[in-house]
Amino acid sequence: MHDHILTSFNAALTSLREQVLTMASMARKNLASAMRGLMERDSDLCNAAIAADQDVNDLEKNIDQLGMQILLKFQPTAHDLRQVMGTVRIANNLERISDQACGIAKRARNINNLPEIAELKLIEPVYHLCARNLESSMQAFTDADPDAAAQARLADKLLDAAEKAFDSSLLQVMEERQAPLEGYLHLIFVARFLERVGDHAKNICEDTIFIERAQDIRFGKNKRADAVGA
Repeated sequence: MHDHILTSFNAALTSLREQVLTMASMARKNLASAMRGLMERDSDLCNAAIAADQDVNDLEKNIDQLGMQILLKFQPTAHDLRQVMGTVRIANNLERISDQACGIAKRARNINNLPEIAELKLIEPVYHLCARNLESSMQAFTDADPDAAAQARLADKLLDAAEKAFDSSLLQVMEERQAPLEGYLHLIFVARFLERVGDHAKNICEDTIFIERAQDIRFGKNKRADAVGA
C-alpha cells in the first residue's frame, strides 16, 4: 500500500477495533447487570440489560458494515485481511454474548417473582468463571497475544464442568423436594446461558489465534479430540 492509503487503512482498522472493544464493554456490562438483577432480586437491572441489548445489536451492524467497506476499499492481504475478518467475527460473538445476557435477564425476572431459592448462590462460581473467561479472551485479543488466547481457550473446560456440577446439584434438589420446580428450571437455563457465553469467549480466543498465527483451529484435530474426550 502507498503511504497515504496505509494511513487511511490503519485509521479504519483502529476504528473497527475500538468499536469492538466498546461492544465488549457493553456486552460485559449487560451480563453483569443481568446477573446482579438475579442475585439481588432487582428486576430493574434485568430490564436495563434487556433494553441495552439493542445498542449492542446496532453496534454489531455498524462493525459489519465498516468491515465490509474496509475489505472493498483496501483489499487487504495476509495479516491485515485476517485482522479485519477476525475482528468482525469477534463482534458477532459479542452480539451473541449480549443475547445470552438478555436471556439471563428474562429468566431472572421470572425467578424474582417467585419465592426466594436458597440454592441461588450455587450459581455464583459458574458466573465468576464465565466472567473471567470472557475478560481473558478479550484481553488476549486486545494485546494481540495468541499464547494468552490459547491459554484462555482451555479455561472453557472448567466452566463446562462447573455448569454440569451446578445442573446435577439442582436436579438432585428438585428430585428430593416437593416444592414447585419453576424457579429451579429457570436457574438451570441461566447456567446454560452462562455456559454458552463461555463458548463464545472460546470462539474469541480462536479468532485471536487466527488473526495472529493464521491458524484456524476451530475445525482442527484439537476439536475432534475434544469431541471424543467429551
